[in-house]
Amino acid sequence: MMKNYKITALKMGEARVPAAEVYWMTKLYGWEMLTFWSFLIESEDRKVLLNTGFPKDYSALDALWTNWAYEAMNEHGHEPVINEDNWIVNALAQHQVRPEEINDVIITPITSYATGGLDQFPNANIWVSHKGWMDFHAPDPEIPQLPRNILFPDHVISYLVKQEAAARIKLLPDEETEFLPGITSWFCGGHHRSSMLFKVQTKDGLVGLTDAVFKYRNFEDKIPLGLSESIEEHYRLFAKMEREVDMVLPLYDGDIQKKHPNLIVGA
Repeated sequence: MMKNYKITALKMGEARVPAAEVYWMTKLYGWEMLTFWSFLIESEDRKVLLNTGFPKDYSALDALWTNWAYEAMNEHGHEPVINEDNWIVNALAQHQVRPEEINDVIITPITSYATGGLDQFPNANIWVSHKGWMDFHAPDPEIPQLPRNILFPDHVISYLVKQEAAARIKLLPDEETEFLPGITSWFCGGHHRSSMLFKVQTKDGLVGLTDAVFKYRNFEDKIPLGLSESIEEHYRLFAKMEREVDMVLPLYDGDIQKKHPNLIVGA
């Protein structure tokens, strides 16, 4: 019997970012608003969380983003706007879900706006890209890297490699893999070396989730991200999603709330 999931979008915060960050060679000036989402993916017997939002202390990411945006735009912007309700534990509580009830956490990409709450889930398997995990621990010295604390906050990486969570880390291969019943992963790249496409079976069809699509327009008009590590990988991702998924939920598009007013797919 096919397993269907219900997907609930959880708002993690917002940031106004340079448009050139979102749309490659298409919109070079102005600003775009991003809404950062995590997704609670539930079946009758499993609770899965895609991304854990920003850390409580996101000052390092704030400084990196705002300094870069000012240098690029000569205007102030890119400040994360995060309310108390956006902290992942509080967002889950609004749906009567406690952190210890989460069976699996899946991460895409390895960056602190996705990894910031990883240490809150004591019973969850932690699924990350094998390529991304290796890139973090043994980066290519010829390729510029983000600061390590921007990928994992210091307390989170300590939790993952020095504490009991190390035994719960599961590495996802590049190849398409059904790692949980009704959920498949595939390394898509494009945005980061840790970027994955996840396909989730729901009553509304097969849903595609990936950080390599910031907004609906990226997929609908086949526009790679301005923050792209591989344009070719983006086009291959777009083609695969067009063939295989029935619906896309962009990880950073506020229009999810317009398309799904109750923020639920597959209920």
